[in-house]
Parts: sequence; structure tokens; C-alpha cells
Amino acid sequence: MLQGIYIKELKIGEDFLGFILSLRIFAVAIFSIPCAIFVNKYGRKKGIMVALLFVPISGALQGYFQDKWLLSIFAVIQGFSNAFLLVSEGPFLMENSNEKNRLKLFSYAFSDNVFSTMVGYYVFGHISNIFHNFFGIVNALRYSIIISGLIGVIGCVFIIFIEEAKAPVIGENNIFYKKAFSVIKQRHPRNFLVYNFIIGFGAGLVVPYFNVYLKYKVNATTDQIGLILALAMGAMGIGGLITPYMAIKFGKVKTIIICQVISIPFLMLIALPPSLIVVSFALFMRNALMNMAGPIVGNLSMEIIKEGERSIFASINNISGNLSRAVSAVVAGFIMKNFSNGYEIPYFITAILYLAATIYFYKSFSTLELKRKMA
Repeated sequence: MLQGIYIKELKIGEDFLGFILSLRIFAVAIFSIPCAIFVNKYGRKKGIMVALLFVPISGALQGYFQDKWLLSIFAVIQGFSNAFLLVSEGPFLMENSNEKNRLKLFSYAFSDNVFSTMVGYYVFGHISNIFHNFFGIVNALRYSIIISGLIGVIGCVFIIFIEEAKAPVIGENNIFYKKAFSVIKQRHPRNFLVYNFIIGFGAGLVVPYFNVYLKYKVNATTDQIGLILALAMGAMGIGGLITPYMAIKFGKVKTIIICQVISIPFLMLIALPPSLIVVSFALFMRNALMNMAGPIVGNLSMEIIKEGERSIFASINNISGNLSRAVSAVVAGFIMKNFSNGYEIPYFITAILYLAATIYFYKSFSTLELKRKMA
């Protein structure tokens, strides 16, 4: 929440902010396959441990230092570390659940993460605002980022107590890459990668900049931003708990499509009026609707692939979504700095991309759900 504002207050500019965001996301994509190889060899638990140790530490160091090169290096380390979590979490949940409780487990894990993030937004929005009165805006943001990073490391303690199920292990790297090509050749996984690429490109244009948009376009204070984003995350978390019941009634594919289509008008509404109340409401609704299907999307992405190929597919899927996000984050930073109405243009591009991705998703997976019902 605070880093984009921190970089702006350092007078570095939107283009460098876009570069940093892109660098971090690009690192996630590039290192996904090496991380997946590590996780397959040494276990999901170790992958999660690496992520929960180095993601917050590298985040805190990005708050401590102000040099562009050091910010760039720690952004890469943070992205690299985060790749471990992204290739470990989905397979870990699949391997430690059964068909009956799997969707609920994905939903609870999603909502747990969202609600904790909501608390972080709210608390550190207020903390940074209080620090502002004593240290000035730059140091207030700096100290808040460092403290949040140190708190994040505490999560490592709880990973120690996890007992993980024995997972299928892929030994040699050349076998891993052969299986990766085999996965891409399969129709449903390939279609999912294309869908994720389009969604990722749209998300990269706007999601990393919500905080900057609220601060510099709507003139919100950091405590207001913390409250707004906290409420938006809360809406997402509640939505994540509701979606398993929607999936039972409408099916997984229809639930994803319903949530995404209804979210698009609220996405465009964020960009239209410079009103704090309207933008806050639109952001609240957009976050709830677009992301509440997240547990179902994650569950579906694991269901369309064989058990021994899940980490491979998770890594390829991360590459697909994060490469597109990395490119679009740079594009958005360039648009914001060089175009009149540059803060609003990305929202309309994203709306078009989300609509296209949703139509593609329906055409790709509606028959899959129909076959399951017939079976």
C-alpha cells in the first residue's frame, strides 16, 4: 500500500515506479520454473518458508534504502522469493485436502490472506499518518514499510509446525522441462494460460497503482487510503467465503463469469469522477466482485491438471500472468506520466481486456463443466 506513495514522495516519478513494479513481477515470472524445480525436489513447506522469510525482509529493505539501484535489486529479490509461494501454495492445498473440502480450503486460505492484508492496510495507513506528524512524509512511509516487513517475518514461526503430505517428486530437470512442454500441449491448461495472460495484463495496468491513484488523483491521505483499501480487501474476503456456495448453485465456470462481468462497470466508475466517496465505493465493489472468484479460479487451475504436474503448471501459470503484468505495469507508468488523463486511461483499457478474457474463459471451459455434470 505504501511503497508506490513512498517512491512518488522521493520525487522519482511514475515511470520508475512502473519499472520497480514491473521488475518485481518479472522476477516472479522468470524464477517460477527454478522455484518449482526446488519445490518438487525439497517440498512445498520449504518453498513457503523461503517466501515468508525473504519477501518481508526484501520489502523492508526497499523502505530503508532510497538508491534506485538498491531498490531495483531488492525488488528482484522480493519477486524471486514470492515465486516460491506462488508455485507452492496451490499444490500444497490440493495435496492436503480431499474433493469434499478442497474448495472450502482454497476459499478459507484466500480469505485468511485477504483479511490479514485488510488489517495491515488499516493499521499502517494510520501509523504512517501518525508518523507523518513527527518525521515528515518520507520518513513516515519509510519507517512504516520497515516495521511491516519485520512483522511479516513472524509468519515463518508458524510454518515450522506444518506437516506436509508426501507429494509426487519430479527428479531430473530435463524431465521437468519435458513435462512442462507436455502440459502446454494440453488444451484446457493452454487455454487457462491464455486467459490468465489477458487478465494479468489488465490487472497490471491498474491494481499496483490503486494507492497512487487515491493519493495523487483523489487527494486522499494515507490513513484514508488505508481505510479504503482495507474495506476493499474486506469485501474481497467476504466474497471469497461466499463463492463456494455460488459454485454449488451456478457451477464454477458460471460463478467466475458472473463475478467478473458485473465487476467491469465498477472498474470504469473508478476512473470517471474525482470523488473520494464514489471512487471508494467503486473500488469496494470492483475488488469484491473481480476477486471473490479467486478461490474457484485457483481450485479450477489445479483440477484441470494431473497430480504430478501441478507445481509445473503453477509455475507456467505464474509466468503467463506475471509476464503480462510486468509489461503492463511499465505501460501504465508511461501512460500516467506522459498522457493527459493518464491516470484514467488504464482503467478503460483494463475493462476491455477483462471483458475479452471473460468471453474467452466461457468459450474455453463451459463445455468442461457440462461434461462434469453429465458424468
